[in-house]
Order: sequence, then C-alpha cells, then structure tokens
Amino acid sequence: MLSEALALVTALTNALGVVLIAKGMRGAAPTVAAFYSVAVQAAILTALLLTRLPPLDPYAVGLFALSGLLALGLGRLLNFQAMKGIGVARTSALVGSNPVITTALSMIILAERPTATTILGALTVASGVALISGAQGFTVDRLFLVGLASALSYSLSNIAGKAGLNAQPDPFLSAQVGAAAGLLFYTLYFAATRQSLKVGRESLGLFAATGLLSSVGWLAMMKALELGAVSTVTTIVFSYPLISLILTRVLIRDEVLTARTVVGSVLVVLGVVAVILL
Repeated sequence: MLSEALALVTALTNALGVVLIAKGMRGAAPTVAAFYSVAVQAAILTALLLTRLPPLDPYAVGLFALSGLLALGLGRLLNFQAMKGIGVARTSALVGSNPVITTALSMIILAERPTATTILGALTVASGVALISGAQGFTVDRLFLVGLASALSYSLSNIAGKAGLNAQPDPFLSAQVGAAAGLLFYTLYFAATRQSLKVGRESLGLFAATGLLSSVGWLAMMKALELGAVSTVTTIVFSYPLISLILTRVLIRDEVLTARTVVGSVLVVLGVVAVILL
C-alpha cells in the first residue's frame, strides 16, 4: 500500500498547487507561472540529490529527462494555459483523463496487465471527465482541447518515467533530472520568445510555494512509480479534481462550480476508490 499512499500525497500536493497557481496567475501569464514554479522545484530537488550522488545510467537518465520535458515542460504549460482560460475545476478534471490514457499506453508500451478493477476505475474517471467537459456533440472549446493535450503529455511522461525507473530504480535521480529538463524547456522558451519574466511579489510567492509542493509531489510520484504499476499510481494521482473543487470554492470565490462539474469530479474520485480498495 506504500505506492498508493505516496500517490495520494501527490494528489494532495497537485490540488493545492493548482489553486495557488490560479491565484497567482491573476497577475501573471501562464508561461511565467510555469517558469518560476519549475525553477523552484528544480533547485530543491537538485539540492537533495547533491547529498547523495548516484551512478548514472545514460538510458535511464534520458527517459527521466523525457518524462520531465513532457510533464513539467509541455504538460504544465498547457495545463496552466487551460486553467487561466476555463478555470481550476474544469482543467483539473480534464487532466483527470490521464488514468485512461496511461492505462492504455502501459498495456501497449510496458506490457502491464491492469486488473479489471483498475480498468473499471479508469473508465469511471473518463466518464467524470466527459461530464465535466460540457462539450455539446462534436463541438468543443479550444481550451478544452488544450486541457486534454496536457493530459496526454502527462500520460506519456508517466510511461517514460516508469520505463526509466525500471532501468535505474532511483526516484531521487528521476525527480531531479525531470525537473532540470523542465527548467531547460522554459529557459529555451523564454530565450526564443523574449517574453518578460517580470512578476509581482505576491504572485512570485505563490509560484514559489507551488514549486515547493511540486517537489514533494513529484518525488512521491517517482517513488510510487518505482514500487507500483503505472496504471494504478496515475489513477490515484489524477484524482485531485475533487480536492481542487473544495479548495477552489474556499479560496477562489469567483470560480463557477456547476452541477456537471461537481458530479463529474465525484465520479473521478469514485474511480480512484475502486482502484485502491477493490
């Protein structure tokens, strides 16, 4: 049950992080929010890794870097853009489609064989996401697609991270290399676009706090992936929409929570409960 407990820790830190980011982005662009949160995360994880320098497996390090680029780079950028446009609740729940995508990819790429309960839980999560999306027929909002693209990027990251941990089971190394790769992504992005990194003190503090939370969550998830099946871990990790809903209602009072959003988020969590307890 240790992997499941660690995955729940990541779910909690994710939920807290997205609410802090949403508040901080009232005075800053999503790209700026992503840069500062990843920079703090990379600094913390690098400091931790320096206390115990491990041997390096080039193949594993490459997979860890790819995982970081997909999750902390592209995935987080798309996630923050969707969040600024359609709100915390809908974006968090859309990223909750990650378990369905990851379960399918883990069967194809990693040859995992998820249990029937895991598949049922993943499908329940997908049902919740479909309800929350609010799509009518084949017409969907552009930012809805951005949110789903973020989920796909996170899913591919989970697969790469698990493959790397299979080659070298070192969650500290995985977490640090991934964070460093994410920071490199944003450094190159800002160098190419020449966007300003100016941000207010309050927003900067919120982004730094998010980076701290992400450090804990990312490290916990890497350890969970080392110990457990990627399909199970990601189904638990991406259950955080319900926590985000509660925190959003308390801390960001201008967020509109519809019945569809609430019911859909509950379905997401029920799917996770099925994976853990059944």
